Amino acid sequence: MNSCLQMTKYLRDSIAAKIQIDFKNEPYEIVQLENIQEGKISANIFCNLNKDSNSNVGKIEVMIVAKTIKTKFVTQQKVNNNIEDLTGIFFIPAILHSDGTLNPPEGKYPWIPRERLSPIIEENLSIGYLQVFDTYMSDHHQKLKNNTSWDAYYEFSNEMYETVTDHKMIDTFVKDIELENNVYLFKDETINATRNILKLYDHLLEGNYNKSKLYQNFISLEFNKVKPLVNNNYTEMIKHSAQMGGEYPLSFSQRESVNHFNNMEEGEILAVNGPPGTGKTTLLQSLVANLYVDKALKKDKAPLIVASSTNNQAVTNIIESFGKINKKWGTSNLEERWVEGVNSFAVYFPSKSKMKEADQKEFQHTNPQGDNFFANLESEENLQASKIKFLKECSNYFNKTFNSIDECEASIWARMKDVHDMGGELLQLFHQYSQVSTNEYDMDIYLTKLKVEIDNDLTKLENIQERVKAWIDHCKSIPFYYRWLSFLPNFKKKIINRNRLFIQHGESFLHESMDIEKVIAIYSNKADEIRANRLRNENLYNTVEKINTKFKTNIERLFNLKIIKDEKVLFNSLDKLNEFLDTSIRYVSFWLAVHYFECRWIKGKRLTEAQKGKNFKNVLEQSYENLSMITPCYVMTFYQLPKLLLAFDGKNQQFLYNQIDLLIVDEAGQVTPEIAACSFSLAKRAVVVGDVYQIEPVWNINRSLDISMAIAAGVIKEKNDFEKLSALGLNTSESSVMKVACKCCNYKKFGDRGLFLSEHRRCYDEIIEYCNRLVYKGNLEPMRGLGRNDGEYRLRNLSIPHFGHIQVDSVESSKRAGSRYNEKEAEAISEWVSKYFNEIKKAYPKEDLKNLIGIVTPFRMQVQVIKKALPSGMKKMIDVGTVHTFQGGERRVIIMSTVYGINDGCYFMDTSKSLLNVAVSRAKDSFIVFGEIGCLSENEVESSGLLKKMISNC
Repeated sequence: MNSCLQMTKYLRDSIAAKIQIDFKNEPYEIVQLENIQEGKISANIFCNLNKDSNSNVGKIEVMIVAKTIKTKFVTQQKVNNNIEDLTGIFFIPAILHSDGTLNPPEGKYPWIPRERLSPIIEENLSIGYLQVFDTYMSDHHQKLKNNTSWDAYYEFSNEMYETVTDHKMIDTFVKDIELENNVYLFKDETINATRNILKLYDHLLEGNYNKSKLYQNFISLEFNKVKPLVNNNYTEMIKHSAQMGGEYPLSFSQRESVNHFNNMEEGEILAVNGPPGTGKTTLLQSLVANLYVDKALKKDKAPLIVASSTNNQAVTNIIESFGKINKKWGTSNLEERWVEGVNSFAVYFPSKSKMKEADQKEFQHTNPQGDNFFANLESEENLQASKIKFLKECSNYFNKTFNSIDECEASIWARMKDVHDMGGELLQLFHQYSQVSTNEYDMDIYLTKLKVEIDNDLTKLENIQERVKAWIDHCKSIPFYYRWLSFLPNFKKKIINRNRLFIQHGESFLHESMDIEKVIAIYSNKADEIRANRLRNENLYNTVEKINTKFKTNIERLFNLKIIKDEKVLFNSLDKLNEFLDTSIRYVSFWLAVHYFECRWIKGKRLTEAQKGKNFKNVLEQSYENLSMITPCYVMTFYQLPKLLLAFDGKNQQFLYNQIDLLIVDEAGQVTPEIAACSFSLAKRAVVVGDVYQIEPVWNINRSLDISMAIAAGVIKEKNDFEKLSALGLNTSESSVMKVACKCCNYKKFGDRGLFLSEHRRCYDEIIEYCNRLVYKGNLEPMRGLGRNDGEYRLRNLSIPHFGHIQVDSVESSKRAGSRYNEKEAEAISEWVSKYFNEIKKAYPKEDLKNLIGIVTPFRMQVQVIKKALPSGMKKMIDVGTVHTFQGGERRVIIMSTVYGINDGCYFMDTSKSLLNVAVSRAKDSFIVFGEIGCLSENEVESSGLLKKMISNC
């Protein structure tokens, strides 16, 4: 078995390995095995589990933990310390009805956690063999297709457990492990979200893994070779076609990322490390716009671009950003959509459970069957309305009447090509200018300076001529017999004395003993040098003048086309011109491409009634070709992505490998490798953006099981080889897609693999300095400035610090359901919010109230306590949550509740630097710590220790 196949099997097994479900902190009920076997339990249990639900549906999904390891105690001490309390080893999903009746679930099966099945490293934890489990499921799961009764389902479950463990269901031991008599039942909130991913892995294992260069790059067991960074020069500037936003030019590091993107080949992965507030969203929009315009200029199909992540918050953030493109002018209809029914450049592919939320947030959403947004978009009614609107808007923009979409398309494409070519010519002209001029002047000033030099040279020549004539006259004025008798010392001295008096201050190159011919020869040489210099300057002047004339002609055309408002723009460097193009030509090119593809869409081929809702290859390709013209970016989680390109060929299902032109992975530091890897096979190239110093992923399996599966799949031969897999980022128990992407990336920045977005604009310098020192090694460049120097700081009159602490004396925190809370802290926060909220609201009159204050804490129980303590009128306006809640968000003021008392220590906050890095970097204007400062560490190396030092010094 080759390494690609082994890695595919390993990743697939990691998905299939169901982790131990931790239910000890969830509401659960205890039932007896006999009740489960009968399929009937007390109706009160349904009421207890469903009491917090607003739903009136008479059934809920539940999980039955049929077998749980018994926790043994000797003299009040736990014996099996390596096993958590309430560790289930056999799970049976079910449907519970309001009358207590149990039914089999749809699409779910009983299972034994993979970490309990050999081969595993810790064999003493095994209760059976994976091979036996897989064989049983393969041979018997079809039984349930034909018989959906509870009796058949329970018989299947019972037989599977007994076959795998070689023990009876009624036994209180399995191997040497003692089990509880109780059976636990709780509400099942899990969703079988990985079935699409597993299906794609299974297809790859059929030999299709070698169809994708990108997938093979991702799973390669080697680090890619490092190449030199791409410099931002004329050649790279020419490749940059478009910008989605026109307000600001790209920063240096954003541009660096775009340049490297423009040099990517099929199969390549570009990793971009993007700390908070460094413009990741702008970068992603730039990449989409660039590819979109490149395709339009070539009259090619619109690109299929997918942006994905694992958590729904990350993908909805993308959706929202693509629907809120700030308009540069606001007066030109160019910046409006010319077709009906479209409000964003992105379309959302949600799961069924997220469709209601998508409707509430008014997201454009659809699915591979073409429902909702796509169906409405492609309706005959919308097409006709769009055609009418388009002709009107196009005529308005060009100030001429168009009678057909074909005419519009030709004019728009010609304008787009013309504008794009103007940008290229401007760059080429200034590049030519920079080749002949090393001075950092704009062309007008440089021409003026050249003219002055040319005139000065002419004056110098005239002065030389006058001076030579004066020397000749001077020599004639010396008595002739002095010259005849100059061989005599006395007469020679007379001539020298006269010459010495005639030499002027600027003639240090002459000597009093020189004769007139020597003087003339020296001045002649100088005249030659000046003439040569003057000729060079004249030629240079003529060259620059021609360049400048052409340059200004293009600028004038841009002015006449109303792309720029001032035709007297001047540039003293190629970089400044390049920034100008971001906010003018590249921005306009994007909007022209939008309207060009709108034309193509109106004229496009439509699905027949028989094709609608089908997933044949030609149907999917036609649907996505049409959709991509209107919304170039598709947004979805990795759980939905495989379904996007699953086609039916008339006999079998197949995946459309390499169909995605660009796969963008956002918040990649939160995505585990096995969840995303298979989807890389569907794309040609990928840009992976994330931050390994943000919140880590939720890993599905533990390290011991991970090692076991890697050995079983043949990825590694022995336990010690696991470190190499870990270094590559390809293990599934402690890595992320961001780490894998860095392994695959061909570039390094600041000594680490991958590029780095360095300009931070969100927080005042006092705030982001903490993060810069904590994890970013000083590589962040704070761009906003110090808050104390900002005369327009809105909260100055309230004396709210930028980075500060409010002491809340506390000896120790309390605990409930395994989570800490501190009521005294919650009350102090509530009092502060009550005092300042209205004043803060007045300070930011145009800000959404939800964006003013956020309250973050490490513990879920403290979240509840703070929410309860807040004034009722403010609860809906202030988000309170754990650090995970605020990942990707920002607030004007962030309050952090530490919870710990002075006797507690601060261990949880120091377990991962990402916790405080995320918490602090959410604050734009002020970050305030509430709590007992004595709980924070004294060691500055620890997260809380650095926090203590910095808030103490403020």
